[in-house]
Amino acid sequence: MTYSGPDVFLAPIGNEAAADNFRRTVLDGVSADQVRPRAGTDIDGETVRLWGTKSTVEGSWKKVSPGDFLFFYRNGSYEYAAEVRATEQNERIGRDIWPNHEPDEPWVCLIYLDAPVELGVDSAEIHELAGYGRDYPLGFSSLNEMGVGGIRGRYGSVESLVYGESSPEKQLYLDATPDFDVDPDVLSELYFPDDRAAEIAQQITAALDAGKHIVLTGPPGTGKTEIARLVASHLAAQNSDVFTGFETTTATADWSTFETVGGYMPEEQSDDLSFTPGQILRCFKRQDSQRNEILIIDEINRSDIDKSFGQLFTLLSGQPVTLPFTRAGEEIELLPADNVDGDLAPHQYAVPKSWRLIATMNSYDKTSLYEMSYAFMRRFAFVYVDAPTVPEDDDERDALVDAYAETWGMDVESDVREAVGDVWYVTNNVVDERKIGPAIIKDILAHVAATPSSLERSLTEAVGSYVFPQLEGVPRREQIAAQLAAVDDVDETRLGRLATDVLQVAIDE
Repeated sequence: MTYSGPDVFLAPIGNEAAADNFRRTVLDGVSADQVRPRAGTDIDGETVRLWGTKSTVEGSWKKVSPGDFLFFYRNGSYEYAAEVRATEQNERIGRDIWPNHEPDEPWVCLIYLDAPVELGVDSAEIHELAGYGRDYPLGFSSLNEMGVGGIRGRYGSVESLVYGESSPEKQLYLDATPDFDVDPDVLSELYFPDDRAAEIAQQITAALDAGKHIVLTGPPGTGKTEIARLVASHLAAQNSDVFTGFETTTATADWSTFETVGGYMPEEQSDDLSFTPGQILRCFKRQDSQRNEILIIDEINRSDIDKSFGQLFTLLSGQPVTLPFTRAGEEIELLPADNVDGDLAPHQYAVPKSWRLIATMNSYDKTSLYEMSYAFMRRFAFVYVDAPTVPEDDDERDALVDAYAETWGMDVESDVREAVGDVWYVTNNVVDERKIGPAIIKDILAHVAATPSSLERSLTEAVGSYVFPQLEGVPRREQIAAQLAAVDDVDETRLGRLATDVLQVAIDE
């Protein structure tokens, strides 16, 4: 999932009763003393601003988070916008605050808001960005990703549309210092034996505080991409006054500086060429609005680093860079925050001191692994995410697989757990050249659970589908294949044929 800032929810003011509610509880606000004794959230100040929905639209309401925005629609226009502070279900407050609700449908889903801001945007503009075939919202609902992305593309961010570029509380300060502390709880969606989560979080925090970018490296399936996503999401949410979100991209062998820095592209409805920024430059500016988006590059080693990063080596070391492209007759300049004085010209990009790049690298991917130059490596901290040790003891191995399955929300039968644990142990212990991480075990468990055939057949298919591709090019892979064929609940004959077809080895040798 890619985080790109707050979401937008469309709140129609459909009749006079709703208009009265909006005036009383959003524009004017209600006394905090009326709400505080029964509220399940902290109430500050003397006035509380509230909106609500019926339980029938609880599905949309559950998606609302602090920092999101409500756009209030009336008479063909989104007249006001308000930032969300908190949400809660509270029927007592709903019945008291909005007594003019329908008798059997009180507003029980509450949304606490900041003071509303006059928006005055024609609904057709918002709905055109979203690709809707109408100019009015159909009940309380979230604006789709296309619509939110369209707002970011046209205005720079949702906040810029609501508050304007000059709003001091929403201004992105180039010299702001973020809190880079990554608590182990940030990685709670994943499972790590022992204290490994704390060790990884500590290494990442230390590297970020030291001003380094990060490469998460290790065997396949160890959760590197998820770690990058969780850390970037946490940092963006924890430092919303510093970061405008994060973006994710995947490197390929075809990458050049066009993908990272940018290059000339034909303009719309014209044969003229203009400079189009690449993935990294888009982290710093969109539609001439300053940005600061953490960038995740998945599988960075699949690209030719020197060819695809080029002048960015200098940028990563904190020095100004001039690119061989022009905009408005001036050469493109990348300026560190310390070099920025006043407003930026159209050809200039400001790089915040807080900006970070988080990359992942499969350490076993030799077939597409380009040599990384020292110039590249010294600008990064490498954090190794190893595969867990798979115990030889049957009970300990079962406990390890069961702990992962519980984290994934999987209910695994004991015979399946034991068989998959045996496969994992053999794969990771027969030779030293190759290990697989828990994500591949998750795929195997899901495959076996979804296959109606016998355990022997489904497990054999899963080994061929998920384990064998990780063994291509591995020395002594025939030993691993032979040991896997000997695992109980694996069809030796069938796996032998797969080994010949997929790995070009004969396990009977």
